Amino acid sequence: MQLKRPRWRKAGAESQSQPSDDPDRLAIVLVKGPPLKKPRLTRDLQSGLFERLQERQQEIEISCASAHDAHPDGGEVEMATETSAVPAIIPAEDASGPMCPDENMGAPIPGHELPSPSSSEEESADDAAPASPFSYAELEAKLKQITPDWKAIKPSAKMFDMIETLVRGLRSMSQQHALFTQLLQTADYMRTFSSRHQEIENQLRLRMEEAEASLSTMREENEALRVELAEAKGQEESTAGRLHEAEGEAARLRDELSRLRTEVLNERNRRKTCSCVWMCKKRNLNGSLLWKGRNLQRITRDKWMIHLSLGIAAA
Repeated sequence: MQLKRPRWRKAGAESQSQPSDDPDRLAIVLVKGPPLKKPRLTRDLQSGLFERLQERQQEIEISCASAHDAHPDGGEVEMATETSAVPAIIPAEDASGPMCPDENMGAPIPGHELPSPSSSEEESADDAAPASPFSYAELEAKLKQITPDWKAIKPSAKMFDMIETLVRGLRSMSQQHALFTQLLQTADYMRTFSSRHQEIENQLRLRMEEAEASLSTMREENEALRVELAEAKGQEESTAGRLHEAEGEAARLRDELSRLRTEVLNERNRRKTCSCVWMCKKRNLNGSLLWKGRNLQRITRDKWMIHLSLGIAAA
């Protein structure tokens, strides 16, 4: 079996084995080769193909179920084709005919031309063009059409058309898986960034709250210090006023003391003068009293003498 991408030319007669105008359709081509070991090789190829199809069907069912759960509305998703060429099966003249062995993979097919560089460029351009939109509902319907009895079914164009749809669905799901993986990574990165940003914001908020609390405490302390400073200034002013009053009182007391000292000195001088005058008067009085006493004694003695002389004379 030779896997190639079919190339349909506008010029030239189209064979009856060619499918519709869809360039991505798959079909079986009967390639004639040596009849040696054909049934065995055909059975081996069919059994290997059936096993791969069964495994791929299980994977597709699981992926389709998860994708259908992710998109329950069955909306169509645009699929971007890969740039590399995807192998396709060349349509055969008889779909139910036997398969060729591996030895005839490079044998030319009758009625078809060999691929040229221009045709390869056309194929690469065809690969680069976007394919038809993929629908999960269509893929699910195709999967339901596949019966579990693979070995009883012979390969046909319808089967490979279904396989083509499955391959398209797998390609779309792989691309969507990569896209969803990138979206999940982006979401994880955004979640991590948001959580880190939230943590940083919470830390900054806590630091700002602590700074505001310390600032309010410092403001309260500053207000208390201002009140204390105002009280200290008031006390200083009152102390300065009392100091001025005390200085004025001290000056007044000094003046009073000097006046009292002057008065005391004057009183002492007056007392000295009075004592001197008194001593003089006392001396004068004592002298006058002594003179008067002496005169009185002399008069009294004279009187006694007179009386005595008169008494004597009378006797």
